[in-house]
Amino acid sequence: MRLDGKIALVTGGSSGIGFATARRFIEAGAQQVVITARAGERLNAAAAALGADVRAIPADLADPADIARLMDAVRAEYRRLDVLVAAAGISNAPPIGALDVAAYDALMDVNCRGATFALVHALPLLVDGGAVVFVGSVGGRKGQPGDALYAGSKGFLRALVRSAGTAPELLARHIRINIVSPGPIDTPLTQVHTADPAIRAYMDNMVPMGRMGRAGEVAEAILFLGSEASSFTTGAEITVDGGFAHA
Repeated sequence: MRLDGKIALVTGGSSGIGFATARRFIEAGAQQVVITARAGERLNAAAAALGADVRAIPADLADPADIARLMDAVRAEYRRLDVLVAAAGISNAPPIGALDVAAYDALMDVNCRGATFALVHALPLLVDGGAVVFVGSVGGRKGQPGDALYAGSKGFLRALVRSAGTAPELLARHIRINIVSPGPIDTPLTQVHTADPAIRAYMDNMVPMGRMGRAGEVAEAILFLGSEASSFTTGAEITVDGGFAHA
């Protein structure tokens, strides 16, 4: 599982699974990893922590025009893209009975529209034989009571990958697209809740393996799908959840 000489772009790369993926890609020999998220100190700090082989380019993944500008910047700098990882996502919309249009748009614009147009705008840049990896969630297959809109957005990504994986325009160029669906993972997104020891113990006990996962464990699955090790895999889903989806 090597990425020697490859150019990779990781959306949502400033923290959590995206950050762990960028770090793992560098360890696997990537020539350059571009991380993107909304502009801010966290994005710059992430790039500084990852080292000279990582470049931060701010972009608002909720805005397709900004995604297009991001891809233009990648084209101007590197002329190509070998691997796209769409890891950007948000959670914690109101319960379905309290959902309003603003909350719906805020979540779906990032989780669904952002991931979709990252793919659309990356396609002209992707080399033949390139790889695309979406980051989903077991919520997209198991459901997520209390966070139905988030689960629905991840279900959308699962269906998109299953269909796009055999899309003629991707197959003609040998571009593979797959999805990694994590279960409960210890990231800044979940630590908002699991800082409470009682909630953390509850989450650990929900997982058959007895603990929450680590972002680096998800990054290993993403590396597999982004590398030539998965050269005959497309339209597929890898679940990284300690057995949670089947409990």
